[in-house]
Amino acid sequence: MTRYDGDRADGERTFAALPPVRGRGSVRTWWGRAWLAALEGTALDAGQLKAGRGLARAGAVGAVSVRPGRITAVVRDRDGTAHRADVLLQELSGEQWDRFLAMAVERAGHVAALLDREMPTHLVEDAELAGVELLPGLGDLEPECDCGAWDHCGHTAALCYQVARLLDRDPFVLLLMRGRGERALLDALQARGDASAGPAVRPEGVDAAEAYAAGDILPSLPDVPALPTEPGIPPSLDTETAPGAGIDPRALEFLAGRTAAQAHRMLAEALGEGHGPRPGEP
Repeated sequence: MTRYDGDRADGERTFAALPPVRGRGSVRTWWGRAWLAALEGTALDAGQLKAGRGLARAGAVGAVSVRPGRITAVVRDRDGTAHRADVLLQELSGEQWDRFLAMAVERAGHVAALLDREMPTHLVEDAELAGVELLPGLGDLEPECDCGAWDHCGHTAALCYQVARLLDRDPFVLLLMRGRGERALLDALQARGDASAGPAVRPEGVDAAEAYAAGDILPSLPDVPALPTEPGIPPSLDTETAPGAGIDPRALEFLAGRTAAQAHRMLAEALGEGHGPRPGEP
């Protein structure tokens, strides 16, 4: 589970630095790869992307601060020099959020998926139909770095690669960048759901307490089945499999037969006339 150091009232979350990772498959989800496609399809210098990918895999990206419209981290070069890297992403407008919330309230499965830390393709597609772009497109990730580069440098690229790993674990990170944190988003959905439900209406039917008090409403119990003429025959333990150590099959069959006879006797007494008023045996 993604670990983070805080979740402030103003919507900022700070995620602890992720450990180094080996191999090329560090980003697994389709939305994490879509985030990287927005980076890799825009950056002009493939060498800077390669350098950033190497820094991210080496664990050179410090704690990542995520807030509406911006992500920030300190990235260290291989010689230890620290640089502050920022990547900006346009926030959704109030009108866009209204359309997204209206769409999500109508489709409860979308909210359930987000709470499971999933971002299904149909959620993104439905948002697009509502005029809301959740995932960044080409040119949407705007870099800022104190190293002075005007395009994506190795530091901002490393930050983007690291954030893709965070998105893998929690798609609410993307929604926070777009302007709404998880708590604020769920509260807004709850408020819209309550408003759309209208005033409370007494459900049709009979209250359980009323049904219990009015016995004539309940259906009658089925007739008592007839008492068997004799006890049942327990299954035979004479099988091809040898019994375990210390087990006597004949003794077990005898005990099972006695138990069946005792159960038949008790059932006959329970079904006999006047059994109800009589006290049970201690």
